Amino acid sequence: MKMKKLFVPCLLFLLTAAVAAGCKKESTPTSALNEKVDPAVSAPQSNSSGFANGPYGAVTGTARIYLTNGKYQLALENFNSSNGPDLKVYLSKEQNPVGFVNLGSLKSTSGDQLYDIPAGADVKDYTYALIYCQQFSHLFGYAKLTY
Repeated sequence: MKMKKLFVPCLLFLLTAAVAAGCKKESTPTSALNEKVDPAVSAPQSNSSGFANGPYGAVTGTARIYLTNGKYQLALENFNSSNGPDLKVYLSKEQNPVGFVNLGSLKSTSGDQLYDIPAGADVKDYTYALIYCQQFSHLFGYAKLTY
C-alpha cells in the first residue's frame, strides 16, 4: 500500500518536471534586437497607444505598421516582454486572436523588431497587434492600432 501512495506523487513530479523542461527549451531569445525601418523609404500607416498587459505576461513598447517599398511591416518599438514558450506575433481583428494573421515567432523579448505582413492581408482590417503563446493559448500583451 505504501508503494501505491508514493507512486502517484512521484509520477506527478516527473510529469511536471518534463513539462517545465519542454517549456524552457522553447523559450524566446532574450538578446536585444535593433531592427528599424528606414525613414527614407518607409511611411507610417498606423499609430499605437502602446502595449497593455494580457493576463499571462507583461509587455511594453509600441506597435506600428509601416509601408516600406510597397510592402507592409509591423514594427515593435522600444519593446519588452516577459518570456514564455512558443510566443507569436499576431495581427488580429479583436483583442484576442480572432480573425488573425500569424506574423511568426517573437524574435526576442526585447528591442526593436520588424515583421513582414503577408501581401494579401488588408492591414486596416486588423486593429490589434498581439503577443500570444500559441502552445498554451495565453495572451501576453496587446496594442491597439489606429489608422
